[in-house]
Amino acid sequence: MKYSSALIFFLAGFLLQSTLVLNFSIAGITPNFLLCFTILFSFLYKGYQGAVYGVIFGLLQDIAFSVLIGPSAILYLLIALLMAEIRHYLYRDSILNMLFTSSLGTMLYYIGLWLILMIFKGNYSFMYMLKKVPILLALHFAIAVIFYLTVGKRSIRHPQDRYYKGRKLYVD
Repeated sequence: MKYSSALIFFLAGFLLQSTLVLNFSIAGITPNFLLCFTILFSFLYKGYQGAVYGVIFGLLQDIAFSVLIGPSAILYLLIALLMAEIRHYLYRDSILNMLFTSSLGTMLYYIGLWLILMIFKGNYSFMYMLKKVPILLALHFAIAVIFYLTVGKRSIRHPQDRYYKGRKLYVD
């Protein structure tokens, strides 16, 4: 995907995350669109759109909403690099692999954020975070599936394929 298309998604995610979605929280939890897009763009597409825009919008997020400047940007970069490496070992057109990568990225981000905040004397409870993570994982997986089904890369069946059985799109 081109950098300009990724920029539109990240900009829309940043604006949605900081304005509109705050009114529609589930148990006080809102999805982190920037984290979802960082994971998705790094896993689904070749290139470093997820890493570049993850760092840029992570810095914007930290400047606008965080006590510390930099943790989100650093964690987005590390997660984007991890997802770019995982991309070589997993089949990108599988919903189960999307579940795995979005869950792994979300868990690593929030554990890393908790560690960074603890280093800088934050009073963020680990047990409180663990209570909220299942809802957050469900929200992030829903965003990943919606993005994948509407925009993401899917397998295309060709009539010359010996397993071709009609014109249907499929998601494994």
